[in-house]
Amino acid sequence: MTLPSGVRLAWRRVPAGVARRTVSRALLAELLPGGEFVSRCPACGGAHGRIRVVGMDATASVSYAAGWAFAVAAPGQRRVGLDAVPADASGLERVLPGGDARAWARVEAVLKADGRGLTVDPARVRIADASVPGSDWAARIDDGAPVAGWDVAGPPGILVAVAADLGTAPAP
Repeated sequence: MTLPSGVRLAWRRVPAGVARRTVSRALLAELLPGGEFVSRCPACGGAHGRIRVVGMDATASVSYAAGWAFAVAAPGQRRVGLDAVPADASGLERVLPGGDARAWARVEAVLKADGRGLTVDPARVRIADASVPGSDWAARIDDGAPVAGWDVAGPPGILVAVAADLGTAPAP
């Protein structure tokens, strides 16, 4: 499925000895030239957590899997989330009952688009078949607003999911 207009995805291998964050920030700089990217954890103040784009009207999300860095960028204030998971990932049922790698990628993309990430119990995310025109699937957290989702082709052996809200509300 094709991502919505303006939503762009990129990925690149993380070279040995290079921090994965360095690679994701380079990807974001290519997707959003002129933007500045800041991450600050609201809980501990560390330089990790949700990506904020400074200097332009856009949102972004990053993920890492099996030596790859992934980045997605969206114009305006559309909330966007991205997750990448090795297709053979195991043990996910401990955090997502009945979940496999595809389900986990979708759920985490939704949680990132929501803005709260894993502070929300992943079991609260409900995935459904495409009920949003142009999407592969739709989701909501409990009875919240719907989020559209896309399963995107990535590197071999990696499952990639992108989620975006349907409105233009500013990210929290």
